[in-house]
Amino acid sequence: MTILDEAWQCVVAKTRVMADSAAFPLWTDGEAWVTAPLDRGDRGIMPHDGSWMAGDLPSITWFVAHDDDPSARERALRWSRRLENRTDITSFASVSHMFFRGALVPLRAHGAAELLPMLEAAAATISQRFLRIGYMKSFGEQEDMRFPFTTIDDVINLCIPFWYAARTGDDRLAQAVRDAAAVIADRLIRADGSTSQVLRFASDGTVAGTGTYQGRAEDGCWSRGLAWGIYGYAMLHALTGDAAHRERADAMADFWIDHVQDDPSPVWDFSLPEGEPLIRDSFAASLAHAGLLELAAWSSPERADSLRRYTADMAGALAAGYVVGHGGLGILRGAALDVPHGHGVGENSAVIVGDSYFTETVWRLRDAVGTQPLLGSTPFGTDGSKEAAGRR
Repeated sequence: MTILDEAWQCVVAKTRVMADSAAFPLWTDGEAWVTAPLDRGDRGIMPHDGSWMAGDLPSITWFVAHDDDPSARERALRWSRRLENRTDITSFASVSHMFFRGALVPLRAHGAAELLPMLEAAAATISQRFLRIGYMKSFGEQEDMRFPFTTIDDVINLCIPFWYAARTGDDRLAQAVRDAAAVIADRLIRADGSTSQVLRFASDGTVAGTGTYQGRAEDGCWSRGLAWGIYGYAMLHALTGDAAHRERADAMADFWIDHVQDDPSPVWDFSLPEGEPLIRDSFAASLAHAGLLELAAWSSPERADSLRRYTADMAGALAAGYVVGHGGLGILRGAALDVPHGHGVGENSAVIVGDSYFTETVWRLRDAVGTQPLLGSTPFGTDGSKEAAGRR
């Protein structure tokens, strides 16, 4: 049995426990999960409030469901349908991530056609907010100018609007997604492949500067922000076919690989100077690994082989050090949700989003799907049959 097989057994066992929860698990605080209720009583809009994480336990349950286990599939479907009361949220961009993980991935990767109406309703809301504001505004309604910014994290949030544009034939929406992705890349991805996190906008919609919220400094490189960039642009390439997105993901992947070699879990910020507390973020690692596998699925054979070998080695090391033998809550210990604000940080801390991307990574590495795009290569059509085809 390989280390990834052992890790998968841990994932399946812990998923059964988490799936018995009466609320959405977000991150661990000591011996308990911090949660969001199943009803619409969201915790709040900021990253450390965690409402945006509600799609990740549903995502995990789909990855561990099997065609020959109807009860597991029904459990996954039940968890995804618990998002139905959130399709009209307009107060933060990562509602898009919630439905990307909790509905689009199940629909495309697992054939969950039952989720299509819910996904369309959420996508319409998300897309209208995006068009109304003019950029993928991270937090707040259109008129709320306390948060006039987007982030490298928000690239993944452009996936649902593009899916919806392709499904409805809305060229204006599709072009708005392309423009937003290009602006983020031009301003937040540096020449060496490192990233800034925050892109600020003026009241007239013009770019006003860069900054950070969860990183150490504006000119640093928050490791999970880089991981969001890898995954987000790899997935946008998968959806749009735009080679520029693949090239952006490639540049960020090279920076990641150059800086993450000895320990599979990176320091929380690559600009961390010597002498400061060495906090690592396994959540960033799991997210980057999933992104590297998506990038590999669209790369040349030589590049794909290199990315997959690196990812398999590092995911195995992550499993050995951070999953197998971890008796605490959650799947992946050692996550650092928000270091500057002191949320979800600790040796045994788990974050459900990191658990979700680790589950995706191991699922892909253990199966032939590790060599294929997560959402499949079938173009997004306007009929439900294409959406429901799945790949398992």
